[in-house]
Amino acid sequence: MAHPQAGAFIFDLDGVIVDSNGLHVASWQVVAERHGFACPHPEYIGKCGLRTRAVIRELLRWPVSEEEADRLGLEKEELYREWIRRDGIRPIPGVLDFLAAARQLGILCAVGSSAPRENVDLCLQALALTAWFPVTISGADVQRGKPAPDIFLQAAAGLGVPPAQCVVFEDAPAGIAAAHAAGMKAIGILSSHTRDELAGAERLAPDFTSLQPAAVLALAAAARHSAAAGSGLQFHFQP
Repeated sequence: MAHPQAGAFIFDLDGVIVDSNGLHVASWQVVAERHGFACPHPEYIGKCGLRTRAVIRELLRWPVSEEEADRLGLEKEELYREWIRRDGIRPIPGVLDFLAAARQLGILCAVGSSAPRENVDLCLQALALTAWFPVTISGADVQRGKPAPDIFLQAAAGLGVPPAQCVVFEDAPAGIAAAHAAGMKAIGILSSHTRDELAGAERLAPDFTSLQPAAVLALAAAARHSAAAGSGLQFHFQP
């Protein structure tokens, strides 16, 4: 049984647990073509970490009502899920072993994702990970998406662990900002963005193959203690 003082891990889904960015880009492109809309910078919309409506209204800027944005977003997500049900989805390298090691240590784990609830559940089912996460928070479960801290704060509350004792794993700048707004440390996974784009994270890693759960918790604890002591020591390093 894990103890709250041991800390907890909160994982984003896309680009952190599942290698889904290509599927997101392709599904956005199909919907754009179907309806005659532009799809600029497709490599970015698949990895931005925003909720579906925000992608349509703020990034793609399609001239549609909120109701139409929701309908188009649903169409896109249903296509994305159809492909996963048909072909499965790949995990980010090392994440399954990392989760297994965290479980052996009794570290509580949650998912905190801007994705729709159906995406979260389907991806975890596809990788047989549903039982590994006692708490999963989706974009539908909060009022504000990332970079607001709501998703991560709700995940921490569900686990019963103080935010300061949680470490977030993220692949998008909006997610790093959300983790810090929640008072949590963040590990940037370089599956989607460059080192410069994720420079705000306390640690950067290409994937999970170079990360060890015990070491991540120890470093986060050291950062909390140094911050409390006012020493100015920064929890910021790269492999």
